[in-house]
Amino acid sequence: MITLILGFFIKNIRINPDITSYLPKNDPVAKLFSYIGDNYGGNLLILVALGTDDVFNRENIRSINDLTNKFKGLEGISYVTSLTSVMDFKKTGDGIEIGKLIDEYNLPSTPEELARLKAYTMNKDLYRGRLISEDGRVALIVCRVRPDADKIKISDQIDYLVRQAGIREKVYYGGYPFLIRDMSRIILRDLKFLVPVVVLMIILSLFVSFRSWRGVVIPIVSVLISIIWTVGIMCLFRIPLTIISDIIPVILVAVGSAYAIHVVSKFNEDNVGGPDRLDRARKALRGVVIPVFLAAATTMAGFISFIFGAYLTMIGEFGIFSALGVLFAFLISVTFVPAVLSILDAKNARSDAPVPGKNNRFMEKFGDWVVKYRKGILIAAAVFLTLSALGIPIIKRQVEILDYFKPGTPTRLGEQAMEKYFGGSTPLQILVRGDIGDPAVLRAMKKMEDFLETLPNVHNPQSVADLIAEMDDLIGEGKTIPDSRAKVANLWFLLEGEDIMSQLVGGDKTEAVIQATLGKISVHEVRGMIGQIDDYIRKNNTGALTFSQTGMHYIHLKLDRAIVFNQAQSLVLAMIMVFIMVALMLRSFFGGLIGLLPITFSLVMVFGIMGYTRIPLDIATMLVGGIAIGTGIDYAIHFSSRFRHELRTGKDPHAAVIATMGSTGRAIMINVLTVIMGFLVLALAQLVPLQRFGLLIAITTASAGIGSITILPAVMLTTGIGLKMNPVRETRHLTGIYDGKIKSPSDLRENNNR
Repeated sequence: MITLILGFFIKNIRINPDITSYLPKNDPVAKLFSYIGDNYGGNLLILVALGTDDVFNRENIRSINDLTNKFKGLEGISYVTSLTSVMDFKKTGDGIEIGKLIDEYNLPSTPEELARLKAYTMNKDLYRGRLISEDGRVALIVCRVRPDADKIKISDQIDYLVRQAGIREKVYYGGYPFLIRDMSRIILRDLKFLVPVVVLMIILSLFVSFRSWRGVVIPIVSVLISIIWTVGIMCLFRIPLTIISDIIPVILVAVGSAYAIHVVSKFNEDNVGGPDRLDRARKALRGVVIPVFLAAATTMAGFISFIFGAYLTMIGEFGIFSALGVLFAFLISVTFVPAVLSILDAKNARSDAPVPGKNNRFMEKFGDWVVKYRKGILIAAAVFLTLSALGIPIIKRQVEILDYFKPGTPTRLGEQAMEKYFGGSTPLQILVRGDIGDPAVLRAMKKMEDFLETLPNVHNPQSVADLIAEMDDLIGEGKTIPDSRAKVANLWFLLEGEDIMSQLVGGDKTEAVIQATLGKISVHEVRGMIGQIDDYIRKNNTGALTFSQTGMHYIHLKLDRAIVFNQAQSLVLAMIMVFIMVALMLRSFFGGLIGLLPITFSLVMVFGIMGYTRIPLDIATMLVGGIAIGTGIDYAIHFSSRFRHELRTGKDPHAAVIATMGSTGRAIMINVLTVIMGFLVLALAQLVPLQRFGLLIAITTASAGIGSITILPAVMLTTGIGLKMNPVRETRHLTGIYDGKIKSPSDLRENNNR
């Protein structure tokens, strides 16, 4: 009933890949970014470029004009700027005339008119490199998007209008709205494709491992229920999937199935069936519920660690709902799964329960090998850890959304064209506060623009100061700011009422915006550029004039810093929580430290691989550490719990390791195989970070699982930590009899026999 009810709400599932909608409300850079968007017609641009042999022919000019007018009619577009709508200044006998570069009602049509238009346009800095490429072969239409607009819907509408117009020329799309539109499509396509493939791969791995229908169907059904519950609750509370949370279903399929696998494995091991199957089921469940609970709790701890201090709210949402999904997977594994197993027909139950075979004998031989070569295992692990650690300092960081798309995709080609011909599509904004009508303030703005142009990655800075200087040039005083307020006021009067003014100047003339664009640049370059701009601002801010910097580049830098902070914080928090749980389970401080060895091994290895293979730390791969801790500790918990159980039965430590390998060790390897198969499917994803994420999680899972059945027992046998038993508690657990003389496992065995 719960599944049906929550599943009903999944029909309302939404995708929101827009990072700007997850910005923190109290961050100064994010607040300024939103302020400019709200007061200046939006701070995000949609760019449509038409590439041809020569823009200045009759058909191309008509196409630009038609598209410009159609784009203006779209809800959510505040302004559209193109060759047929841009403002132009001309000197006349009476002074200065302000009009359009091209009269949309009287488009040039003759070769002479088109030639004059081309010569005039290509000679003006206001248009060349901004609306027309330097070679005159690419024309740009710039649409400013309102902050409250549906960016994906508008991008679709613009794409539709261009296709409907039957443009024969090459069309390029650029701008953040198109990036998130394409990303949203990819996320939906990946979900529809990847989840079924993940399920299929896990079914295959489960069948190979259990060779029984219930060993396949029950874990899959249980994890699908947990996915329906998790996504259903997200839809119920209208929380959309993001570029991070879209992988929650894949994570739950791969990770959540582990709990059901251990329950099924335990029921098979205890051969639950026959007339007394309920008693056997209760015993089997008692033997597995605590390790499964601890495994789920530590996994939840790994996800919960993302909630604290996340710069983007979507990272916190990912942590919350991933942890919730793991909780659901645990609850279903210890309620639904044993309920199903306990009511299976006795005959079927017995025939399905695998008897010890080659897999068990192989694992027991492997355990014997670990016992014999435990010192060599520790030496090899230490060498491997050292080599991996050397790769950690060379890990690179990356937050540029364009890198989420594969090379050669239309999205990347469009952005590359925008950068090649027009300097990029990423907005950089400087808010200027002061008396904008004051010539000194305008000169300071022009000076700021000149400084921005000296920076290698900044292109096409523009402000109202440029318009004033352009008009001053037409009256013969040079392209400068007039030296008197009266002259500025006269020129300003001619600009009143023009659309572009509301994009550049506040209504009361106490503030204005300097706008520029950036191409694709690295985090290191962004950091250096922001530092240079901030240094310039500190030196030039006065009581009467202040500059403030914002834009998507600054958002990216904030996100980069948050990634580093969240990575460190999530690792520390997760390790602390996991240590506490393991130490309590083993009742030993040093036992808690030893329990962390497998995940430490896997973490160092995966971060070392990231450094050596140049896989960057980004929004997706930053999740690897916390997830690796939460999932990797599962294996250590299950191994330690079963190992202690074998000690309680009277086995010596060597025999206990071998017995643990044949039972829990086998279940661990089944789980490792299942998780690896699940996450490697992400290599088929369209988004590059998801491909890297799947590969890295597969590596951490394999290393954590192998570390749990090699390094962990080797350390226990070598140091003796985890081998000491509390005779009072352990004997009570076995027989309810207390004998204060019990000192060793052999004593325990004798007491248990009595």
